[in-house]
Amino acid sequence: MKLNQIKNKFMKQIYKGLLILLILSGFASCQDFMDIHKKYIEGGEIIYAPKVDSMVFIAGQNRLEFRYWLYKSPNVRSVDLFWNNGMDSLIIPVTPSAGIDSFATIIPNLDEKSYTFNARTTDSYGHTSLFLTAFGTVYGENYRSFLSSQRINTVGLVEESGEVKGSITLYTGDIGLVRTEIRYTTNAGASSTVIANAGEDAVTCIDPQPGSAFETRSLYIPETEAVDTFATDWAFYETAFPSIYRYDRSTWEVLEVSDQTASDGGGKDMLIDGDLGTYWHSMWDNGNAPVPHWAIIDMKSPKNIVQFDIYRRQGNTDSKTVECYLGDTPDAEGDWTLIGEGQYTSGDLLTIETTDKVTTGRYLKIVLPDSNRDPFTSIAEVYPYGGE
Repeated sequence: MKLNQIKNKFMKQIYKGLLILLILSGFASCQDFMDIHKKYIEGGEIIYAPKVDSMVFIAGQNRLEFRYWLYKSPNVRSVDLFWNNGMDSLIIPVTPSAGIDSFATIIPNLDEKSYTFNARTTDSYGHTSLFLTAFGTVYGENYRSFLSSQRINTVGLVEESGEVKGSITLYTGDIGLVRTEIRYTTNAGASSTVIANAGEDAVTCIDPQPGSAFETRSLYIPETEAVDTFATDWAFYETAFPSIYRYDRSTWEVLEVSDQTASDGGGKDMLIDGDLGTYWHSMWDNGNAPVPHWAIIDMKSPKNIVQFDIYRRQGNTDSKTVECYLGDTPDAEGDWTLIGEGQYTSGDLLTIETTDKVTTGRYLKIVLPDSNRDPFTSIAEVYPYGGE
């Protein structure tokens, strides 16, 4: 028993010694901790002004828009902004309320590059806040040099309700495209501009001068939100407006034909329905009608015609020669003026440039005097063009 008592007494002495060492070590650590922070609390407690709640920098052309928000900062008198490692700064006076306030300031004359900004506040007592850091990118001539105008797909002229219009279609634009502008000359000699916003693939130019050139340029933003757009230089498009235009046939009427088989192709009205899959076919169901075959179209007002595009039935070569006449009466036996004729050689399209571009007439007579498979003929569409 004596041996156990001695061992217990010895262990108690060891525990007591260890406890004393731990206490002394903790005291020393506290002393070291206080030494580290002593320099920060000399002269009293540090008071900070409310810092900027949040901020963002909006891209621009050799400038940025600095947007920032203050919350419960009625004593703040300025927002102090620093960049280029503190070598550049901007002190912005503010008068915030006790609520939340938003502000915006333009930072001009910046080089084209990315920046790191540090912002703090200063209050009416001279206290400053902790810094808040954010980033912004400035764009300039280098960015603009990589931009190109939106590509154009087709250029044409059409007539709608008696008014000639330019029709321009565009390919899908590049990333950042805002809009494309098209500047053209009207028939009156004035300059006019139309706009195709991003996502639009077509524009209409009112009363353009046939055969005249036009200019385009496109405007971009470098980021989803930006304070400036970047425009390409105005440049003339390689192809001008055509010198002719397709007439609007929406109100026209096919008055009479020499004969037809309406059950084959659809009948006479198919001549101006805009569908190359339908057609007017000469009569064969009650006997084969001999050539010539003809059709009379009411254009509703006198027209001068400079060209025809006439499509025969797809994949069918029966139709051979086409003659085009203008007149002032729908009488098939009346007085008609031949203005053009042509003959199919291959394919379904026959283009006829008229030999008489002066004569006008309200009624158009299409005559098919012969056939490659006598006496059958079939015509799908008749497209007259006006112009010079």
